[in-house]
This record gives sequence, structure tokens and C-alpha cells, in this order.
Amino acid sequence: MIIKKIMPLAIASGLALGAASASADDGINAISANVGLTSDYVWRGVSQTNEDVALQGGFDYAHDSGLYIGTWASNVNFGGGLDGGSTEIDVYGGYGGDISDNLGYDIGFIYYGYQSDSDLDFLEIQGSLTFYGVTVGLNYSDEFGDGGPKNLYTHAEYSYSLTENLSLDLHGGYTDTDEDDFWEDGEDSYGDWSIGLGASFVGLDLSLAYVGTTLDDLDIYDDRAVFTIAKSF
Repeated sequence: MIIKKIMPLAIASGLALGAASASADDGINAISANVGLTSDYVWRGVSQTNEDVALQGGFDYAHDSGLYIGTWASNVNFGGGLDGGSTEIDVYGGYGGDISDNLGYDIGFIYYGYQSDSDLDFLEIQGSLTFYGVTVGLNYSDEFGDGGPKNLYTHAEYSYSLTENLSLDLHGGYTDTDEDDFWEDGEDSYGDWSIGLGASFVGLDLSLAYVGTTLDDLDIYDDRAVFTIAKSF
């Protein structure tokens, strides 16, 4: 089994064949969509497309109460004889809000589904806090794929505005399972990181990130630069 994805909360840029957004009830309810292309679908530092390009995207519904739900999809290619299907389709939802002017929170779930191999499907429960622009969070799965180990992902992100349309984006994460030798390097845990730039230009969202892990046994673990171009509606 190989690893899947982080929602665009950190750097895994998600985007798909999108539809135009709509709103109702004077903004109380809002539907949005995004579509984009990335040079490599990287989730927690590891390529999910065997170091190839991916078309990604999704739809979101948000209510001003803080409740939200959405779906996200991407092509995948795990290689090495793993099936998993050609498409990953995720469903997520949760509740978020502000505790104070500088403190926010988010709790929810993410279900990762694979087109032709449901044995790789798994559910994560997630929660995070954002304080003065720094986000720290935990993602937990009781079964990392069918019959897989328990998995805990700890992460932190920070985005700093360099100019009105340019930001410096930092991410660090740590994956810990309760099964020895789960990863190809014979490890039960590993770290991942990224540093990147995000920009808005002529209605497009652009990002260039350099990502890496503490694993090195396979090419999909290698440090790499990832470029993404996206459009939100």
C-alpha cells in the first residue's frame, strides 16, 4: 500500500474539472469549485502519480454557521503493481470557526476512495487550530486502508504574505503508524516538509513548492519541485 493525500490545507494542491460557483440566500449558503493541473500529485511528501502530472479538482458547499462539505478528485498511479484505480475520489466535511480574532479551529473528516480497489480506501478524523496565521493539526485513521495500521499525522503550516499577490508557504508533517516496516524503507514513521511560493495572476492561482521526506528507498520519496496552476470559481 502506498500513501494518499493531504487536502489543500497544506500544500497538496487540489483542483478538478470545475463548474461555476453559485450562491443562495444572500451568501448564507455558498457553492464553489476549482480546477487545475499539477506537475506531480504529492501527498505528505510522496508522489501519488509515480512522478507524473495530475488533473485535480473539486466542489465545496459552505454555510455561514461554519458547517461545510465537499468532494475532491485526482488521477493516481501508484506503480509497483499496486492497483488503486486511475482515480482517487475523496469526500470531506466538518465544522470550523473563530474562537477569537487571532484563533480559529476546524474539526471534520476525510474519506479517501479509490476507483477500482476499495481495499485502499480509508477514513481520517482531523482537527486543527490556527493562531496568528500558524496552523497546527492532527489527522487520525484507525485503519490505514483495509486491514492497515493505525495512523497519526501531525502537521503545521504557515503562510506569509510577501506582497498583495505573493505568499511564502511553509509546511512540516510527521506520519506515525503502529506497524513496523510499513514503509518501503523499513520504517514505521517518517517526516515530510515543503517550502513554496503562491501567487495570484490574471485570475489564476499559481504555486511552486519544493517538497521532501525523510524516506529515500523509492523514487516517489525523492525531494522534488512541484508546480501547480489552478482556477477557482
